Amino acid sequence: MTSTTKHVDDPAPRPDLTWLPSARARRAFLPEDPQEHARRLISTVVALWPSGSALEVPLGTTAALALLPAVDAEAPEHAHDLAALSPADLVRVLRQMWAQLWLEQPYLVERAHVLWRWLADPPRQTAVSVTDLTHHLLRAGLLEYGADPERYLATDLLGRLMQQLSSRGEKDSRGAFHTPDVVTDHMVEYFADDLPAGTVFGEAAAGSGAMWRAQARLLHRTGRDPAQFRWVGAEIDPLAAAVLGANSVLWRLGSDVLIACSDALAGDSGLAQAQRERAAATAHRDTAITQEG
Repeated sequence: MTSTTKHVDDPAPRPDLTWLPSARARRAFLPEDPQEHARRLISTVVALWPSGSALEVPLGTTAALALLPAVDAEAPEHAHDLAALSPADLVRVLRQMWAQLWLEQPYLVERAHVLWRWLADPPRQTAVSVTDLTHHLLRAGLLEYGADPERYLATDLLGRLMQQLSSRGEKDSRGAFHTPDVVTDHMVEYFADDLPAGTVFGEAAAGSGAMWRAQARLLHRTGRDPAQFRWVGAEIDPLAAAVLGANSVLWRLGSDVLIACSDALAGDSGLAQAQRERAAATAHRDTAITQEG
């Protein structure tokens, strides 16, 4: 008679992951239009996380998955490993992803803290919901989106997701209406010729970065590295400023980014405070690396 007793040291059975195509298959069936891809990703999140709930959780989950290729270029190949994680282990991996990014971009990660602070100790049901959302986003090709500059620079995925998740009333109070991509793409064409490295791109009401995205896209398409330029902006809404911080990493804008969470149109730009915050974040990171070494 065959024993069905499971030894305590036997590995846990791997969950059935046949629902998730391989990275090669996912790439083959991605929408050719990056904006359509973004719309599908946004629709996926909105369908699972209706407006009116806590925005930082679905936004932070989407941001973390989109940013994974910035930490590991092979992230799309590891989608099945992510999908196999328990809710607790997935939360741990997402925390580790932000921690790794912090070593590279401490200021921008700290600016984006609204998007990841909930990972410190989420309720179990939140972790389960995040796992379900992650599975849907993996299947929809979010890792592939975050790995391809022709996709992640085509539209402001996180900013538009923030807009969709917010109620109309909240958007009215924030003034968070996004300029269409075709408009921002057209606007920057007049100012992009022969700009030397180190040129400052400033935005007094930056939102989640519509103009920055358009500028970075044009620089990329003309063979220039957005990280060789300087990016300075102000945004009064803390959530939008956090999304702008995450977008700055997603769009590979480099380390010379300054984001003031202030109302620059009211007089005080907040840039002096932002400079102090950037210096403190960098010093904190450097000290942590020294102590670890």
